[in-house]
Amino acid sequence: MRMAEGKQTSALELFDRALKSNASEPLALYGKGMLLSEEQITENIAVAMLKQAVTESNLREKLKAMAYLRLAEIYALRSERDEAMQNLDKISGTARLIDSQGVRRVAGVYLKLKEKDRAREALTAYLETHNNDEEAEYYLLKLYSIHLKDLKSAGKICAKVDWQKSRIPGYLLNCSKILAVLNDYTTALSLIDLHLKRTGQGAPKEVHELRDAINRKRVKADFAEADF
Repeated sequence: MRMAEGKQTSALELFDRALKSNASEPLALYGKGMLLSEEQITENIAVAMLKQAVTESNLREKLKAMAYLRLAEIYALRSERDEAMQNLDKISGTARLIDSQGVRRVAGVYLKLKEKDRAREALTAYLETHNNDEEAEYYLLKLYSIHLKDLKSAGKICAKVDWQKSRIPGYLLNCSKILAVLNDYTTALSLIDLHLKRTGQGAPKEVHELRDAINRKRVKADFAEADF
C-alpha cells in the first residue's frame, strides 16, 4: 500500500523488517526488489531479489508476472537478449494477469529487442479480452504506423474508434493523417476538424498545416515517435 502511495522509504523499511524475520518472505523480496530496480546502483541486488521472489510458491501469480516483466526490462536495457526473452516467455502464460500499462511495457521490451511481430501479438492478444482499452489500442496504432509500416491495419483501428468517447487527443490527429494516406480524405477532414473543435484556438500551427495538406490531398506517410 505504501509503494502504491509513493511512500518508497517507508515501504522499504517495512520490507526490511519482514526480511529480518523471514529472509524468504516472497512479498518482501518482490517489493524490495521492485524498489531497488529503480536505481542503477542497486540494480544487481534487485535482480537477485526478484529472481528469488518468483521461485517462492506463495507469491501471487500477478506479482510473479510483474517481476518477470521488470527483469525482462532490465536485461533488455543491458542488451542481454536471451535473458530478456526468457523472462518475457514466462509472462506469456499469465497474459490475463497483465494490465494495460503492463502489456504496453511488454510490447516496449519486444520492440527494444527488435521483435516487432511479438510486440504486435502481445497487444492483439490482450485486446481480444480488453477491447475497450483505448491506451493499449493506441499503442498498437503506433506500432503499426511507425514500426511495422502497416497503415492498412492502422486504418482498421481508426475505423472502429468511438470518437465521441476517445480521451487521447493524438488519436484523432494521427488517424486523420493515416486515413488521408489511405485516400479517405472525407473522414480524415472530419476527424481533424473534430480535433480542432476540441482544442479551440490552442491548436498548433502543425495541425492547421496537416489540415491544409489533407485538403490538397498531399499527405505524406511519415510517422515518428513524437507524433504519438
